[in-house]
Amino acid sequence: MNSLVVVGGAPATGKTTLAMALGKALRLSVIAKDDVKESIAEPFETGDREWSRRLGASAYGVLWTVTRQILSAGGGLVLESNFTRARSEATLREVASLAPTAVVLCRIPDAARRRRFEERAERGRHRVHLDGAYLEEWDADDSEFLVDIGAPSLIVDTMDGYLPELDRIVAFVREATGPTDPRR
Repeated sequence: MNSLVVVGGAPATGKTTLAMALGKALRLSVIAKDDVKESIAEPFETGDREWSRRLGASAYGVLWTVTRQILSAGGGLVLESNFTRARSEATLREVASLAPTAVVLCRIPDAARRRRFEERAERGRHRVHLDGAYLEEWDADDSEFLVDIGAPSLIVDTMDGYLPELDRIVAFVREATGPTDPRR
């Protein structure tokens, strides 16, 4: 199925979990920016916040290249990251021109998002994320993560499960990206 499903939103809103569920339901591979970033970082020593940002920029470069190749070859995928208007919209529009596209944006109240992020920082994640430094720069305004690329979009409340529910999100994506594959 030649389609692109963009899953975005601010950090700690449940993007990766939802992207994986959509990938399974739609039988599409999922490419998550954090997976790429962590893979790139493996051979290098841990650095500071600037180091993490440079790795993030490299991860986006890989993400865009792989996405273009998959879509140009007629494939489809779920693409997940904390895309921002300034950094990502132009490239997202460009890759969206290669296939029917749906955008799913995860959103929860800021207090819950911060609490989730603090819990994630306490549990620890891959060394590349430097969650403590991110918390020091915390911004309650998540509007920069609500990308608009001219494709059908759906905002999903991920506070307690999904609202709308997963089957409705899948139906939205299928409707937005065109005819469904009869094998699904």
